[in-house]
Amino acid sequence: MVGVLKLARGEERRLKAGHLWIYRDEVTGLDVSEPGGLVHVLDSRGHALGTAYANPESKIVARMMSRKALDSLKPAWWRDRLNTALQMRQWLFDAPFYRWVHGEGDKLPGLVIDRFGQDVVIQAHTAGMDVQMNAIVDAVVSLVQPENVYVNNRAASRRHEGLAQYAHLLRGDGDGVVTAMEDGIAMHCHALEGQKTGYFYDQRPNRRWIGAHCQGRRVLDLFSYVGAFAVQALQGGASEVVSIDASATALDWARQNIAAAGYAQRWQGMKGDVTQQLRQMAEEKQRFDIVICDPPAYVKSRQKVRQGLQGYQHLATHACHLLKAGGMFCAASCSGLVSMEDFRRATVAGIRQAGRAAQVVHEAGAGADHPWLPAMPETRYLKFITFMLD
Repeated sequence: MVGVLKLARGEERRLKAGHLWIYRDEVTGLDVSEPGGLVHVLDSRGHALGTAYANPESKIVARMMSRKALDSLKPAWWRDRLNTALQMRQWLFDAPFYRWVHGEGDKLPGLVIDRFGQDVVIQAHTAGMDVQMNAIVDAVVSLVQPENVYVNNRAASRRHEGLAQYAHLLRGDGDGVVTAMEDGIAMHCHALEGQKTGYFYDQRPNRRWIGAHCQGRRVLDLFSYVGAFAVQALQGGASEVVSIDASATALDWARQNIAAAGYAQRWQGMKGDVTQQLRQMAEEKQRFDIVICDPPAYVKSRQKVRQGLQGYQHLATHACHLLKAGGMFCAASCSGLVSMEDFRRATVAGIRQAGRAAQVVHEAGAGADHPWLPAMPETRYLKFITFMLD
């Protein structure tokens, strides 16, 4: 049964421009059968704006799924929507290793699907996508016939939707290990135990960019996870890469991936808190030609923006104490609530606090398999800036 959501006066303008989220304080009436159930969205005069799924427990009370008033999301609808996203990736990539569905960027809010060859990993961040999970899996299977389908629903954001966190195999008999192929390198990770879907495709073009500038350089790789930046740097000819991560499990995956690629002799892994390790290395007067800093999201709510920017600033200060004159600092942020301008400003403040001056030589975002919507700047979440220091 499809419910009804009625907007307050004037609140339809953002939706008509292409935004997909409806906030609780924009709604004057909501009738939905269950958390995540479908609703017809009406403006204040009763004109239909389309179909959304709604969850009264969430601050984002509804998310648009269609500009048509639909009575259900039928299997053919799901096949068509997932096939549209699939066709775009097949146009842009020559092998099935990519983010297949990027939530709001593919107008499927709350849904993430990553492809690892014959393995598929699904994440549902919202009650609306939880309700539709069987239809989603059926569409995935009909379109690409994967050997294994995993669901990794351990994201903390599910708590805001009143949802349980879990991860398991849905179809097939796989053990959870998946492989991403990147520039001829096999990167192994775990779909059920790793971060997100197990791997971060979004940084692929930035890893490639760094790899092209590492010949003969000593590289420090902060928040290394399974070693994707490190492998690219080593393949690009880095004389040495030192990777730091707080997770022993992540470093074990990095060690395996780097050894399999044949670069173990030029790599060192260090487990520990990144800031503490940076302080110790500064006391030891260690120096690097390149520092790569790709931390987890520091800002997960609007109330934490200022605190998060201070975190990026302090991290840049500690990192830049270890850079040689003329060195390269590569700073990244995956916080969608932080703009490129604010991230750049905070990082530059940290560089100055380290007593250094910098030039910006490169700025970028996520790869083409992570599309973003012009009407939703928050979907352009990844920032990547390269500075050259004096």
